[in-house]
Amino acid sequence: MKKLTQTIIFSAAFIFLLSASLLATKEEEVLSRIDRRLEDIETLQVDFEQEVSSGVFATVDETSGKIFLTSNDRFRIETAEQTIVSDSVLIWVYSVENKQVKIDSVHKVEDMVRPSDYVFTFKEGYEADLLTDTICDFGKCYKIVLRAMDNDNFIKEMYLFIDPETYLTRRAEYKDINGNLVTIRFKDYKIDRKIPAEIFEFKTPKGVEEIRLP
Repeated sequence: MKKLTQTIIFSAAFIFLLSASLLATKEEEVLSRIDRRLEDIETLQVDFEQEVSSGVFATVDETSGKIFLTSNDRFRIETAEQTIVSDSVLIWVYSVENKQVKIDSVHKVEDMVRPSDYVFTFKEGYEADLLTDTICDFGKCYKIVLRAMDNDNFIKEMYLFIDPETYLTRRAEYKDINGNLVTIRFKDYKIDRKIPAEIFEFKTPKGVEEIRLP
């Protein structure tokens, strides 16, 4: 469950991921446009599809769902298997199969990257290359290649495929420290639409066990 939690949270984070590395003039201009686009976003909703190829077993896990984000550190990630909610202070991880919800402080969760970390600040610890003339499965795109400078980083290398018209991520790919290959596709963005406050407050369903972590 921890691996799936980490994967989905990192998936949500990739929507906003950029780097502060020095690039050529054209590359700097493109990254600057992407950055300005993201800084203007107050709320975001998006559908996603995710595939995880195990680094140990010859299996592919597929899931899909919705992501809700705000610029003040709140998020909600919904799939058929689990729901992850944060009000920026606490995080709830609800497993449908186990009928359990684990409640913890956001700052205590290992390897968690909050989506808001990528709205107003650059991601540190990565070197970036930008390819501006790339053909993706959805057409022409910008490809950002990010390589971790720390060998112990949970994610060694990642690729973001950016729509050149909207400057939003359409696909993200990365391999984590355990050798799992993750591919996430994003579609149907809804920008700056009002999201009810209760979306970011988890209500424990009847019959579900609450586990409050120390």
